[in-house]
Amino acid sequence: MSNTTNSTAEEPIIEAVVSKISVFTPLIYLAILITALVVFSNVYRSRQLKEFTQRKPFFGENLPRKIYLQLLETSEDEKVNEKVLKAALLRRGAESIRRTLKLKEVTPFVTALYQKGSIGDEVWQRFQTAQKLEELEIQEIVRETEKYKKGWVQKFVPLLQEICFNEALRRRYGAIKMRNLTLLKKWEIEVKEDGSLDLPNKPSLKIVQNMGASSASAPAPTPAQQTSNTSPATPLGSSGPALPPNFKREA
Repeated sequence: MSNTTNSTAEEPIIEAVVSKISVFTPLIYLAILITALVVFSNVYRSRQLKEFTQRKPFFGENLPRKIYLQLLETSEDEKVNEKVLKAALLRRGAESIRRTLKLKEVTPFVTALYQKGSIGDEVWQRFQTAQKLEELEIQEIVRETEKYKKGWVQKFVPLLQEICFNEALRRRYGAIKMRNLTLLKKWEIEVKEDGSLDLPNKPSLKIVQNMGASSASAPAPTPAQQTSNTSPATPLGSSGPALPPNFKREA
């Protein structure tokens, strides 16, 4: 009986509390929650952007990309020849292909070093950022290519690879040439006008020069000397010259 009386007494109190709650209260809570999420997202993105800008790039400055963008800005005021823009785009694409190939080449080694703990998280994040940036760069180059001529991408990418490989060969040849000049300067060797080398008065280099001169000035062997050199040797245990093959020894 007492329980029934208490329940009947609490019902008016609950109804009074519910009647005081406005219909807009859930909407206010939802608005506060959304505002908090937006503020947190903006603060988090600003921190990430600040860390990204302060992070040292994996590659140096991309000069071909910078030149192409400057030409595009110039073309708005003064019209630039389309061939110049295409050439700048080719240079930009070749640089992007070179960086992409370099990243693919070092990916297994960087991954192995990171798994072993030889490199820190900063280097690993820089490497991953470089990969993402190059992917975005290639996508942007493809879009720029389609602006000039539709379907040019099919010929554009192989052309970029060819340019990249030719530049790699040119750099390799230049490195070999610079190494030769460095060694000539180190050993004090001068190159004459006819292309021959002027060796300094050093015993080790003079010995090499004399050995080369003696081998070059040695007379060529005559046919008789070649025959004597190729004749069969005297058998062991026999005296005198070797016997002819048709000779029969008497019993």
